[in-house]
Amino acid sequence: MGPVEGVPSNVNVMSPGFAVVLPLINMMRALGRSLPASIDRNYPVYGPTATATNFNARRPYQPGVLGSARVLESIFTSDYHGLQLSAEKRGSRFSSKAYYSFGKAIEDLDYQGGGLPAVQNSNRLDAERARTSADRTHSLVMSGIWKLDYFDDASPVSRALLNDWTLSAIVTLQSGTPLTITAGLDRNFDGVTNDRPDLIGDPKLDNGRPREQAIEQWFDTTVFAQPTIGTDGSAGRSIVDGPGYRNVDLGVFRDFRFSARRALQIRMEATNVLNTVNLMNPGTGLNAPLTFGKIRSARDMRRIQLGARFSF
Repeated sequence: MGPVEGVPSNVNVMSPGFAVVLPLINMMRALGRSLPASIDRNYPVYGPTATATNFNARRPYQPGVLGSARVLESIFTSDYHGLQLSAEKRGSRFSSKAYYSFGKAIEDLDYQGGGLPAVQNSNRLDAERARTSADRTHSLVMSGIWKLDYFDDASPVSRALLNDWTLSAIVTLQSGTPLTITAGLDRNFDGVTNDRPDLIGDPKLDNGRPREQAIEQWFDTTVFAQPTIGTDGSAGRSIVDGPGYRNVDLGVFRDFRFSARRALQIRMEATNVLNTVNLMNPGTGLNAPLTFGKIRSARDMRRIQLGARFSF
């Protein structure tokens, strides 16, 4: 069948009321430049007499008089590169959409945590560049709507019971977001407890382990150590991925029409209809051994809601 006037070239018209939109492929690149952040330009200098409390006396400008001198500087960058795929199927009885992305987002500082980002050491800003804390390598979302009106030849009772129902579903599959491991202590004596630990090995563990093992040790906690006093931790930001996310939401609807203006709709909506266990992120504080690397909570389980609406 040849092109149809007024229909985009990526749409294949099969019959009245039915069309298939062919997959669309996009290569995405988004660059952020001159991003602002507040940097302490009166950052304490570590020395032999440094303690955890005399950081103001070790500042380069008017030590003991001035505290931190935070300057808002627009010198930072972010980069995103990704592959995006989308497909759509339209029909009088069944329609669906699917979106998939494979990408990686990197930024000089953590802009995803809200507010102006903090840094481990204002004199070593290069150590902050890493994946964004909201980055997901893989993300797939599919949705569909199915109208049941196939039973025209059935008995009147079957038609009354089975026809005119509408089913809708949303399927979401996503990989986990990056986690930053924290020391939880002020090891570099700068007066701020946002230090990271030293990394002495590979923190990644086999994702195919039984769930009982994974929740007790999501990553290898033995490869992290508190830094030597007066030094910054060697572990970068966003070096461990948290658990992924799998979810199916379902809706079932039916309208009972009594006249042109009067109708009753009954509906059932279920979130996480398959009752999938989606684990929350593990503890990331090295100084909290009871929770470090352990998962102690999960997202909401299945919820079902029933409702009715009368229109007149």
